[in-house]
Amino acid sequence: MSINLKPFPITMELNETDLQELHQFIYVNRKIVREFSEEYLILFNFATDCIYAQYIQPELIKVLLPFYLKAMEEAVLHENEIAMDIYNQFNTAMFFNQKNFKCAVGEKSYFQIMQQYIKLTIQKMERYCLYMSKWISLFNTTIAICNDNIQQLFFQIFHGSLEVKCSFFQYLSVLLFKESDNIFILDSVKEFWTSDIWNFDEGYFSQNIFWNDEIVKIFDQEINRTRIEILFHEIKTWISTTFDLEFIDLFSEEMNHSFVTGVFSDRKMEYLKKINSKSNKDYYWDQTF
Repeated sequence: MSINLKPFPITMELNETDLQELHQFIYVNRKIVREFSEEYLILFNFATDCIYAQYIQPELIKVLLPFYLKAMEEAVLHENEIAMDIYNQFNTAMFFNQKNFKCAVGEKSYFQIMQQYIKLTIQKMERYCLYMSKWISLFNTTIAICNDNIQQLFFQIFHGSLEVKCSFFQYLSVLLFKESDNIFILDSVKEFWTSDIWNFDEGYFSQNIFWNDEIVKIFDQEINRTRIEILFHEIKTWISTTFDLEFIDLFSEEMNHSFVTGVFSDRKMEYLKKINSKSNKDYYWDQTF
């Protein structure tokens, strides 16, 4: 696939992006479907410019978008190192300069980009069912970059496959239990692994991506005892293929205890407070063990 493009003047102020390299990338190497190489790193530099730009040139960003979306797929699904650097920096640009970015790409393209984020998030949750660390940073980022995304994600999760429901339930189990009490875990390969729940896919120059107040309010309303109990009932049959009946009964009792004693409400409050914070620091649970 190639881009049919007539030359146009680049009027956007660029500080990090080499103009000659950018021209070469656009007009000489125009095939989108090709093996990733260091040439793609020009997109990292351009994303850095977009973080701070007061004006993002529509013609320029629209030409580069197909390459960015390819980089995103390579990063999310194949963990290509070059693509991951580009994708992370692009996330930072979209989050911190959302108004100018959205204005430059237009409503239609912006909606398509968001749909790609949601699609890949669901796809990765299904692929790595019960391995939260593989997808949580993408999930958090998808929600952070657009307020509408959280409701769309919730809809696809709650009406989705058993695999994606199980992935999401494991994530919710972190809000139900302290790390030392959580028996619904398969990938606890490092200490304090539950702190991954606050991770985002961020670039090197990030000012720390976070969930805004509106997103936090939606999450607080949607994720409650009734929702969690319904979800657990739906996945019981599926998890019985991994865990025995005795485990399921024990987990149900412990989950009820978390609700009754206020552990869930306290941990959800702590989680939302920290994911809503603008401070650039590592987060750990107040009570882990």
